[in-house]
Amino acid sequence: MGLIYAGRMELATRYAALALVTPPDAGSAMHVGRLQDDLAVLLAEMTETVTGLRLGAAFQPNIADLVRHPVRLLRGGLVALPRVDSAPDPRPPSARWADLPANPARAAGPVQVWTGLVVAAATSGQGLRAQAHHMSGAQRWTALGELAALAEVLAVTRSDLLTQLGSGNGRGGRARQAAAALAVEAREVVRLAGDPGEPDGRAWSPVYPSRRIVPVSTLAALPRAVENAGRLLSRGDASITDVLSLTRVLAQTDRAAVAVLRAAGISQDGVSERLVTLLDAHADGLATSVTAARANLASLSPGSPAALAQGREIGASGLPRLQAAARRAAEARAVVPHVTAYAAATADMTIALRDAASRAVAGHGVAVRDRSEDSPLLWRPAADFDVAPLVRGLDGAVRTARRAAIEATTDVPAPGAERTLRASTAQLRHALARRQIALRPEAPTTAPLTAHFEPVGRSRAALRA
Repeated sequence: MGLIYAGRMELATRYAALALVTPPDAGSAMHVGRLQDDLAVLLAEMTETVTGLRLGAAFQPNIADLVRHPVRLLRGGLVALPRVDSAPDPRPPSARWADLPANPARAAGPVQVWTGLVVAAATSGQGLRAQAHHMSGAQRWTALGELAALAEVLAVTRSDLLTQLGSGNGRGGRARQAAAALAVEAREVVRLAGDPGEPDGRAWSPVYPSRRIVPVSTLAALPRAVENAGRLLSRGDASITDVLSLTRVLAQTDRAAVAVLRAAGISQDGVSERLVTLLDAHADGLATSVTAARANLASLSPGSPAALAQGREIGASGLPRLQAAARRAAEARAVVPHVTAYAAATADMTIALRDAASRAVAGHGVAVRDRSEDSPLLWRPAADFDVAPLVRGLDGAVRTARRAAIEATTDVPAPGAERTLRASTAQLRHALARRQIALRPEAPTTAPLTAHFEPVGRSRAALRA
């Protein structure tokens, strides 16, 4: 990726993080609004440069379009964002961008912050146009994720600006709706860009999420379902309650797998006692971690419906099939190869669970139960040390799962693929998460922490809705 684009985009993300905490006042609101309009135009042009997508005929998107064509909707949302000042500004953009600070640390007030952001975005766009034809598919996805993060900053600060300007009429309501839709579209593209499972190149229409869920109609599909759960967790959008839910399901599935191997007769089928011992220890490690954490941790931000749906599929379809096979020795011996393949697949999912738990505080809202006697609230925002015991427990389970995978396949599991994420972009995403948490009610949300989920058909229908 070109040095001009990379350097200026890093500067833009630093200005964007400042913009989240520097709301405009009455005197600067209109000027900031014009700068936001300039940024929307620049981001739309840069999205078109990266993807090659052109905005077609106007159409009314529905909910399903968000998961079928999120990148196209991001491009359309930037173009369709109503301008703050409908009257054309006779001055050239360079006149509006004259109040440019030397660096983010010297930015004084919202006008200078937004001027720095717009100018940094404009210059990074010039570098992007010069380098676009040299970029690989992974580099295009990385750039698209950075553009989507800036678009989300633009969207979440737009409603503050409209409040400051007093836009309470019908036009103001439509502007708020457009900004809210843009925030949702940008967040989905940020998650999509961080998914290492997405194909490289110009495949800007991702797989429909229901097809991401691997059905467990037979035990032969269980290893692929576990691998897919790990891949969905690696997207980075799983909340702490998603992590706890999937950890509990994996522990219960481990115990059922151990029961199958013991029912099959270890010495008769070539399955080592060591593999059974390791799977049992893996289940104990997961169960201990989730039991200690589920009463104390909760989420303040939405999680990953796809990861949770895959966990439901494993718990509602795979687990009962394992339990049924464990009741009959002949059936248990027939499914031993599938159980062995499952043991090999648990390593990647356990690694994904540990990584998702370790980044939950920085990337998502986590609440911890406050048990101090003088606290007026039942919950408080969690710090890294509050999640550290869970991460340590999962790290121990990772070591056990790696040994079990080696025992099952004689191969060392390779670390999963990752896409490049600049430190400044990670800090901006953290600031966006903090901003979203501030807008949410104080009561945390919880997810089901049991394998007794709703029927699979209903969970798929809810995902398609």
